[in-house]
Amino acid sequence: MPPPHLEETENYINMQGSQDDEIIKKDDQGTAHKRSHHHHHHHHIKKPETYRAILKHALAGGLRSYVLGHLARGGLNFFLHLLLVFRKRKSSILEAFRHGFFGTDAYRFGAVFGGFSFLWKLINNSMRLARGKEDHWNGLVAGSIAGLAIVAEKRERRITLAQQVFVRALQGAYNAGHAREYFNIPHGDSLLFMITCGQVLYAYTMQPDTIPQDFLKFMIQTARVPAKALRFNRLNVRGQPLNTAELMDYAIKYKATPKALDVISKLPAHPPAIPCALVHPRFDSCKYTIVERFYKVFKPILPVYAALNTVSMLVLGLKLFIKNPKHTTYKASFNTIRSSIFLAMFVTGYQTQVCLHRNLVKTGYKWNSKYFYWLAGFITSLSIFIENKRRRVDLALYVLPKAAESWYKILYSKNWIFELHQYADVWFFSAATGVIMAFYQQEPEVLSHIVKSVLHNVVGKN
Repeated sequence: MPPPHLEETENYINMQGSQDDEIIKKDDQGTAHKRSHHHHHHHHIKKPETYRAILKHALAGGLRSYVLGHLARGGLNFFLHLLLVFRKRKSSILEAFRHGFFGTDAYRFGAVFGGFSFLWKLINNSMRLARGKEDHWNGLVAGSIAGLAIVAEKRERRITLAQQVFVRALQGAYNAGHAREYFNIPHGDSLLFMITCGQVLYAYTMQPDTIPQDFLKFMIQTARVPAKALRFNRLNVRGQPLNTAELMDYAIKYKATPKALDVISKLPAHPPAIPCALVHPRFDSCKYTIVERFYKVFKPILPVYAALNTVSMLVLGLKLFIKNPKHTTYKASFNTIRSSIFLAMFVTGYQTQVCLHRNLVKTGYKWNSKYFYWLAGFITSLSIFIENKRRRVDLALYVLPKAAESWYKILYSKNWIFELHQYADVWFFSAATGVIMAFYQQEPEVLSHIVKSVLHNVVGKN
């Protein structure tokens, strides 16, 4: 797989989730408190009691959050840009530093966190002072208004952030309901991941215009199946004829073997399925292709996961790292290898099923429905069990918005659903932050550890 470009590499940020709860999770298991339906007041924190003090408190908190947000985004961009520097030698470390810490991404990200923190602290404390009490409503109203700070981001990134924050709000609501024993779904995180991956991989093969194009590009580069091969497959599954001359041009461009060229040259306009010669033209052996896919996915993704784990360890788990550097470094290394194996197995699992299907077609098997690709995506997602159990929900919540966007676009194309407003991302983000901050203030244990870590370390307390 070619090294992912910086924009594509950003897709790993949310997928990675928290580094590992054993590394940075001090809050939940360390205190070992059970869930309570009572309010959680932070009596040890002295809160401002005048509107002047509230404004001063909000300004200080907003400035602190801006700096931390700027440094976090700048540091991550710096790490990812360094990978390109060392791989392609087309830039310099100084340029990577400038791009990371002085690029617009860092300023915008800092402005989102700074503005959010300022508005939340200002409105929340003002409501507490005016109403004479602290409850879910303060957090809900203040969090919703503070969420409008998302307008500081570029539209395409607003959409991604809104999607991720919205599913985190849904997760908090589910956990709150589960804690109250309203419902319980065994292995719900893994099942959600498998269902959403079924849709995402169906979209990747059959409806590529329904998922974000940067994400599609990342999938194509990772899976190592050329976009033209995917197009040939779509035409074939939909009953449209294949052009032999176009197929041969493709085969020559991608250095097909003599055997593959022979197979492709003899293809009819309507084959039962496009053969493996088109899916992996450079290698005749399906077994070799599968091994090659695993290696080509594992090798470049390893340093990306290493960078993300390092940032996570130093930003979210710095105290624990200082206290026990050997153990935290070991866990970070183990998590890096584990996550890299997971992604490599995910890709090779899908490729294996496609090759098995093509070999069945050779024996006279006729079924080549578009639903096969959804089912193959669902099955390859069993690789989720390679990952740490605590990370599975993060992976599921990463993929969910991509699948939801695909479902929405398909339904909209059939006129089964209405069109969303152009500022829907802002309203979704605002509603989600309202829910999250209501939970954060009154029952933080229902939020995921990564959400609590970010809020606690970057936004702080009320």
